[in-house]
Amino acid sequence: MRTFISLANCLLMVLMLFALRTTAQNPNYVKKYGNLLSLKSFIYNDEFAFHNSSSGLSYIPALHSGVGVGVWCKYFPFDVCYRQELSQIGNNANYKRIKSTDMQLRGYNRFFAGDIYIQEYTGFYESIKNRYRIKGSILEDLPYNPDIKVSQFDMVGKYIFNNEEFSYKAGFTAGERQLVSQGSATVGAALYYLRIRSDSLLLKEQSCDLRSCNIGVNGGYAYNYIFGKHSTLFASGMIGLNASTSIFKEGISDKIHLSPVFHFKGAYWLNYDKWSFGITATYNIIHHSLGDTMTIYVHTRRTEVVVMRRIWVKKN
Repeated sequence: MRTFISLANCLLMVLMLFALRTTAQNPNYVKKYGNLLSLKSFIYNDEFAFHNSSSGLSYIPALHSGVGVGVWCKYFPFDVCYRQELSQIGNNANYKRIKSTDMQLRGYNRFFAGDIYIQEYTGFYESIKNRYRIKGSILEDLPYNPDIKVSQFDMVGKYIFNNEEFSYKAGFTAGERQLVSQGSATVGAALYYLRIRSDSLLLKEQSCDLRSCNIGVNGGYAYNYIFGKHSTLFASGMIGLNASTSIFKEGISDKIHLSPVFHFKGAYWLNYDKWSFGITATYNIIHHSLGDTMTIYVHTRRTEVVVMRRIWVKKN
């Protein structure tokens, strides 16, 4: 495990060295707002599911929706947000026993875009069909497994090549404003860690504690499309290929499998000097190899509807 983390840190440090370059960003393409703070409120919907391709079973911890507030300061590396879950699925008592932690940290600058995902879900519904989005009364009819606990920790970083004319921050967070339609190729590295614990379900008649670690490289493209006076449409796709291995109490397996991943981000923003209104979405598919006989696909999705207000202490 330490070897994998060290390799991931080395790859991310190389990306950060690219980020230390000092080429000026073209002001004809990207506008800096110059505000000290940004306050935002939002409504959200999260989804987390995993599919065991060996057994054909899918596991869903229900849909999670709610409201939140957040603050950004130019002296902070990340946004700080508080979320309050409001969703309920019918009158199913099992839903009250479902616990979740879903944290996503974003750090974007001119050259570098980095995301950290920290997720933990306890209690899953089981579906015999390869379905990841199950709503309403259908969910209540599925077998409920309170013993399944899934933890996931991901670090994804990428270097932005066209950093003089393209702004990743403008596209996904509205922290800047793209003035002219522009895109950029990206390349980076990532580390993924998955742990699945269950009393009996995944391996049928024996309890399990499955752990997997992936490390690899990725490449993709991001684009900001500007139309009208105030509208920005953003899309970013990324495909990666990882070396995946299992982790046991005795140590790390000596068998390495190749595992693909896919990440997508999209957003629409209506931008003004003081206000921005937007819809953002992320969708990830991560492949994990757990030994020779089990393959897991983890699907995560987040959608937010955001209202943002910028604040200047003293505007020039």
